[in-house]
Amino acid sequence: MERLVRLPLGKHFIRPGEMLSQVTGNPWFGGWPSPARARYLPVFLEIQKPRLCKMVRVLAFAYPYTWDSLPIFYRLFLLSADGVQNEAVLYHQKHTAMTLLASFFYSAHLPERLAPGRFDYIGHSHQLFHVCVILATHLQMEAILLDKTLRREWLLANSRPLSFPQIAGAIFLCLIFSLSNIIYFSATLYRIPEPELHKKET
Repeated sequence: MERLVRLPLGKHFIRPGEMLSQVTGNPWFGGWPSPARARYLPVFLEIQKPRLCKMVRVLAFAYPYTWDSLPIFYRLFLLSADGVQNEAVLYHQKHTAMTLLASFFYSAHLPERLAPGRFDYIGHSHQLFHVCVILATHLQMEAILLDKTLRREWLLANSRPLSFPQIAGAIFLCLIFSLSNIIYFSATLYRIPEPELHKKET
């Protein structure tokens, strides 16, 4: 028996086969190039392998956040030197807690899982996720401003300023890496074959 898929908003259900037929059989979709049409492919992949898609989607956010936050984690849990622990640490801790809470809402789909249809417009987990992310960003900016003020003398005394070639080299490497990703995945999208349009029954 074909599984019904619930649309993001409302109490409407649709069969995956009907969804695919509507996309590929619609002349508006049929006239688009492959990259534009390929943006709908994750929808069908999520229908077929929802757990895999959820894991990949969460990892896409968790991995860069963890990598970027390693200096903060190192400072919070492993360092206790003077000039490192100050009033900004509390903001860093709050920022980390709000980020973890945002991750929970993003991955758990609560509270709409407990009452389908009641949180489609207000109180949806994606809304709560964005609220937590905004609060986390605010707390992070407050922590950075405090660190710039309270740790200025300590940083100047214990760290060497970066030279212009070092800064330019880092920016250049980031640009090369980003452009390589864009070129690679764009070329992959253009290699996706055009789906055959469903002929209308006469």
